[in-house]
Amino acid sequence: MNRLIIATASIVLLLVSVSGQQPSGTPPPKPAQDDVLRVTTNLVQVDIVVTDNEGRQVVDLRPEDFEVSENGKRQQITHFSYIAATTLAAAPSSEGAKQPLTQNMVVAPARLRREHVRRTVALVVDDLGLSFESVNFVRQALRRFVDQEMQPTDVVAVLRTSAGVGTLQQFTSDKRLIHAAIDRVRWYPQGRSGLSPGRTLDEASAGSDFRDTLQFIKEAEDKRAEIYSVGTFGALAPVVQSLGEMPGRKSLVLVSEAFRLFTAEGRNNQLILAMRRLTEQANAASVTIYTMDASGLQTDTIQATDKEGARAYVISAEQFASTAGANNSVATNPSPRTLPRADSLSAQSERDSGDAFRRLNALMEQRRDNRWEAHTVLSYLAASTGGLFMKNRNDLGAALGRIMDDQKGYYLIGYRPDEASINAPTPKMRSLNAKVKRSGVTWRTRSGYFGLTDAEKRPKPKTREEQLVAALVSPFASSDIGIRLTSLFGDDPTGTIYVRSLLHIDANNLALKETGGSRTTDLEIIAVAIGDNGQVVDQLSYPQTVKVTGEEEHQRLLQGGLTYILNFPISKPGAYQMRVAVRDTSSERLGAAMQYVEVPDLSKNRLTLSGVVVSGLDPNNASTGAGAARDSDPQSGPARRKLRQGMVLDYRYNIYNAQTDATAKPQVETQMRLFRDGQIVFTGKPLPLDATQQKNMKRLMGAGRIRLGPDLIPGEYVVQITVTDALAPKALRTATQWTDFEITQ
Repeated sequence: MNRLIIATASIVLLLVSVSGQQPSGTPPPKPAQDDVLRVTTNLVQVDIVVTDNEGRQVVDLRPEDFEVSENGKRQQITHFSYIAATTLAAAPSSEGAKQPLTQNMVVAPARLRREHVRRTVALVVDDLGLSFESVNFVRQALRRFVDQEMQPTDVVAVLRTSAGVGTLQQFTSDKRLIHAAIDRVRWYPQGRSGLSPGRTLDEASAGSDFRDTLQFIKEAEDKRAEIYSVGTFGALAPVVQSLGEMPGRKSLVLVSEAFRLFTAEGRNNQLILAMRRLTEQANAASVTIYTMDASGLQTDTIQATDKEGARAYVISAEQFASTAGANNSVATNPSPRTLPRADSLSAQSERDSGDAFRRLNALMEQRRDNRWEAHTVLSYLAASTGGLFMKNRNDLGAALGRIMDDQKGYYLIGYRPDEASINAPTPKMRSLNAKVKRSGVTWRTRSGYFGLTDAEKRPKPKTREEQLVAALVSPFASSDIGIRLTSLFGDDPTGTIYVRSLLHIDANNLALKETGGSRTTDLEIIAVAIGDNGQVVDQLSYPQTVKVTGEEEHQRLLQGGLTYILNFPISKPGAYQMRVAVRDTSSERLGAAMQYVEVPDLSKNRLTLSGVVVSGLDPNNASTGAGAARDSDPQSGPARRKLRQGMVLDYRYNIYNAQTDATAKPQVETQMRLFRDGQIVFTGKPLPLDATQQKNMKRLMGAGRIRLGPDLIPGEYVVQITVTDALAPKALRTATQWTDFEITQ
C-alpha cells in the first residue's frame, strides 16, 4: 500500500438520495483574551482565589480589600481585575438560532483555538500509587467530570504517571479522546500500593508464618515505595512544563493515595527535594496543583481481608478455646464462674496473646502513619501552589466537581517589586503572602515565585528540527501555512484496516522562488499516528519539491492548493490522533494540523460509521453527480471543504454491521445536524435509508445533500451524521460521526 499519494483529481465517494432542507446560522464568536499570569522584571501578577464558607466564588471584592506582601514587605497594588475562567468565549452571540440539546445527545466539538481557551486542566492519575479498589472509583469520577463539568472552552488531558512521556499532544477539547484515555486507566500491580486503600504491599504479601523474612520484605518494599514516590514526581515535571506552554487558567489535578515520607532508613530526602522542586516549577509556570486522596474516608480497624490482623484474631481465639477446654470439661452452657480466669493462662499463652495484639496494634499504627504521610505530601503540593487538597471524600466525582468550581474565577493582582528585587544578581525564591480583609471568606494563592528577568524567562531559540516537532505535538493548529487534515478510517477487500488522511496545503503562503521560468520550493512533511496513550505508533516523513511552470499553472496552484493522501495501516482498533506538520524550507514557515479518528473493531458486529466525506457542489449543476465536484470551486473539495454561501453541501459515509430482518433487509434511519461553536443551528428530519439497490448489507452506503442558504453566515461549521438501527440491541442502536467545513461569502 502506498503511504503517500499526490492527489491529481477530486476524491469522490458514494452517491445516494438528496435531502433538500434549508438551515439557518449564527454570527461568529468574539475571540477571548488569552489570560496568562506573568512575572516580569518590573511587574508581578498574583492570582488569588476567594471563596465563602460554602466554597462559592466571591466576585465583588475591590483592591482595598486585599493586602499583598513579598518577603514580608507589604506591596502597593497597581493592577487589579477579576478573571472569569469559565466564560464561554467561543459561544455564539445570537441566541435565536440555537436549538436545544436533547439528553444524551453527542455534541460535535468546536475547533480548538488558543485564544478561546479559558482553562487548561491536566488530570494526572498516579497509578504508581493507587490501590486496586480505588482505580474504578477514579475512572467513574473522571467520566463524570468530562460529561458534566467540562466546558467547551476547556482543554483537558488525562495522564498516568506510569505511562512516561507524551504529554503536550494529549491536551484536547474532544471528549471522545478524553474518554479513550480514561478507559486506559488501570491498576498498576508493580506500584507502591496494594489491593485496598491504606494497605501496603508488605501487609498483603507477608503473614505471621514468615516472621523470619518479614523484616527483609518490609525493607525491600520501603525501598521500592521510596523509588516509586520519587518516580511520580519525575512524571509530574514534564506535565508542569507542558502546562506552562498552554493558555488560560492552568491546573494540575493529582489523584493518588500513597506516598512514603519516611523509610526504614529515616526521612525520604529524595522525595522531599522532588516536592520542593515541583512546586517551584509550578509557581514559575503559573500552574496551580490540586490534589485528591483516592482512598476516601478510611478506618484503621482490621478487616477480613487483612491476613496479619485476621491471623492475630485467630491466635487469640485458639488460645482462648484451648485454655477453656483444658479447664472446663463438661460445661455446655458455662456460667461466668466456669470461664477461664486471666491468671489461669500459662505464661507462654500470655506471651503469645500479647505478641498477637502487639502485631495488631502495630498494623493499625502503620496505617495511620501511611495515611498521614500521604496526606502531608498531597497537602503540601496544594498549599504551596494555591490549590485545594480533597481528602476523606468517598464521592470522588463530587470532590473533582469541587475542584472545578474553585477554578471558575480568580483575582489577578499586580504590583511592582522594589529595585533591590529587580536588580538581584541571581534569581531567588521570593515568598508571597496575601490577606483578604473581608470576614467570612477564605483565600488561597501560591506561596512564592522565582524572580527571573525577562531574558531568563525568554525561551531559548529552537533548532529547525525542534520547531517542527513542537508544531507537530502542539494541541493547537499552526497557521503560518494554511493546512487542513481530514482523517477517515477504512477497510479494503482483504479486511486490512487503515486510516486515510487527506492533507490540503494552501499554496498562497508558500515562498515559491522563480528560477528559469518556473517557480519552486521544497516542503518537509511529517505525519504521525499517536495512540490514546500519547505514544507514536507510526510515522511518515516525506520531502516534496513543488514546481510549477507558467502563469496559468501558477494561478491554478494558488487557487486550488496542494492535496496529498496519506495512508497509515493500523494494526489494532482504538483511538488515534493523526498529526501533520509542514515546513516550507524557503521561508521556514510552519503549518500543523491534527484530527481525532477512532478505528473500530468491525469483528464485534456492532453498528459503526466511517468518517464523513464532505464537498461542495455548484447548485446549478448539483444533479450531475461526480462531474459537479470537478467543475466546482477546487477549494470546496473533500480535502479543503471551503464552501461558498448558496452551494450544495454533499456528504457521504459508510454504515457497517447494520442488522437485517427476516427478509435480509436493514431498518436504518439517518439524521443530519449542523453545529456552529458547539451549538446546533439546524436539525434535519430522520430519513429511512433505502438499501434496495445495495449489495452488501454489512457495508451500506449513505449520503445526502443540503443547500447552504444565506442565513448561514460565514464561519466554521460541523456536519454530524447520526444513524439508528431499529434491529440492534437498545444500547448499541446508535452511531455518530462528524466532520468540519467552512462557509465563505
